Amino acid sequence: LFSQRLSCPHGDFSIGEVEPRTFSFNSPHGACPACTGLGTRLEPDPDLVLANPDLSIRQGAILPWAKTGGMAQYRLAALTGLARKLGFSLDTPVRDLGKKAIDAILHGTADPLKLSYENRSGKQRSYEIEWEGVIPRLERDHRETTSQHIREDIERYMSERPCPVCKGRRLRPETLAVLIGDRNIVDVTAMTVLEATEWASALDREHGPFGARERTIARQVLKEIRQRLGFLVDVGLDYLTLDRAATTLSGGEAQRIRLATQIGSGLMGVLYILDEPSIGLHQRDNARLIRTLLGMRDLGNTVIVVEHDEETIRSADWIIDIGPGAGEHGGR
Repeated sequence: LFSQRLSCPHGDFSIGEVEPRTFSFNSPHGACPACTGLGTRLEPDPDLVLANPDLSIRQGAILPWAKTGGMAQYRLAALTGLARKLGFSLDTPVRDLGKKAIDAILHGTADPLKLSYENRSGKQRSYEIEWEGVIPRLERDHRETTSQHIREDIERYMSERPCPVCKGRRLRPETLAVLIGDRNIVDVTAMTVLEATEWASALDREHGPFGARERTIARQVLKEIRQRLGFLVDVGLDYLTLDRAATTLSGGEAQRIRLATQIGSGLMGVLYILDEPSIGLHQRDNARLIRTLLGMRDLGNTVIVVEHDEETIRSADWIIDIGPGAGEHGGR
């Protein structure tokens, strides 16, 4: 079955026109709606909520609620009713409580709790409440509060966890349903630069997954992809995965990625200044880096490199040696 509306004949959803922003987790058109494209969500962490298991509930084991105020009496009454129902004591250290009791404290109970109290006239009254649990209550307070101070205080007891909807993949299910061969965009970006280069090359082969028509359509796109990946290979970054977070890169890796970007731009008449680009490189990759720098020079650019690597120095057209030492001993 084919649909002009891009709707699924077996499911209950359709997708809009497929365009570049569909595949970007920085765009609302592609980002997972649950985590807004972050891939993680802040959730209350039981290990932080009950961080001191030597304390009992009455002594303040539930750390976010240990401070007095607001609804302390109500919470204590609710926990007393829970303890009565499940047969545990609020004076027992948390480490000695059973799993069932801890689960009920943290995640709530399906059945309502019966609480009783004595009013001012001395009559015994009883009522029922829904016990939602500490963690759902913290989530709700974090979501609904308008106070930045309260939000920050709750976040002390939260940890980042993979988004339960997209499983950390950051994109909508509709986006992940778009396949090239048997892979979606997340499968491809999980590859290293070298693996992705080989994958893109395999798509363009005569006996690959594409027919003649698909190869004709994809040829120019695949050429562009291979060229961009080739720049990263040339600067010795073929071991990085494409989904690698920028904050986890070393200084040398980040500099060489910027270098690969500049090579791809094909600009002329630009002055580039590089600070020890060979740092972190294996000696065998140095030659590839030097070839890249010479290529940038041959385009008509000026490349100034601060470097201690002998092979790079010997490849230079001009050498400016500032020495013999550092600080006041240098400069000749």
